Amino acid sequence: MWTSFCVFCNVKYLLFFFLSPNFLFSQMLDNRNGNAFTDKPFFNQEFIRENKIHFLNGQFTYKKPGDMMRVTEYRYIYEFDSLGLLIASFETRKDDGSIDTTWNKYSYSKENLVLEHKKGDGKGFTSTMYEYDSLNNSVRESFVREYVDSLGMNQRTILNSESMIYTQFDRQTKKTVYNSYNLPYIDEFYYYNEMGYLIEHVQRLKMTSAVYTKKYEYNEKGFISSIKTFELGIELPTEELNYLYDENGNLLEKHYYRNGVFITEIEMIYNEKSKLLTYVLTRDVATQFIMILAFKDYVFY
Repeated sequence: MWTSFCVFCNVKYLLFFFLSPNFLFSQMLDNRNGNAFTDKPFFNQEFIRENKIHFLNGQFTYKKPGDMMRVTEYRYIYEFDSLGLLIASFETRKDDGSIDTTWNKYSYSKENLVLEHKKGDGKGFTSTMYEYDSLNNSVRESFVREYVDSLGMNQRTILNSESMIYTQFDRQTKKTVYNSYNLPYIDEFYYYNEMGYLIEHVQRLKMTSAVYTKKYEYNEKGFISSIKTFELGIELPTEELNYLYDENGNLLEKHYYRNGVFITEIEMIYNEKSKLLTYVLTRDVATQFIMILAFKDYVFY
């Protein structure tokens, strides 16, 4: 917990809700694959569905070293369907003097697998489309660009696609990825322990000697506590993610390191009564710039 954020310890929260068993026995964030606060869906579908959350509206506050906290007009909005699935997110914020706006839109199969992820950058959308086999493995990924041309017409350009073939072994899965020419270019190996936890993910590029290895560690309750990425011949991890949880399994902190240097710290604060996510605080370690995302406006079905 950062001492610089102790001002939040006594914040009088504005959200008050009656508690239900789902608030007590479920986490709002789903970090089982280490996807928390990425562009992949990372909310607990059951929690969102059972508590009928429709919109999660957040507003940014910025805090520079030696300066007061300044509330901005920048926003982060999440939208969920009635099944509890994240269907869209919208972010606008100021980075390095420029205003960035990002859209994410998601569509799902009847098994609740992502079929399409559209990511907008203000000039159009780049989409990743997924196809699955009977075991819910992704067997094809297609990449498409959608934009409006000079005549105001919607256009769609197919960029390329990749396919995947899987081979199952005892506590191990091999995935071979084929490029748009249907030629293999990468082998991936997933290794699991006797309890079914993923402990290592290895990527081997066929045309070069590059090998990337991700190693996973878990805490005593089985939640991911660390993901370390190594490159062949380098002893220290080139990237490292560390996670901290409370006694109920709610994600509290996410730390990002690159080449051994502490880069970013993210802290989550939950409403004491409802257990809903209330603040996300992001600190750039080098500059001590703090970005506070306050979720004070929940919309329910």
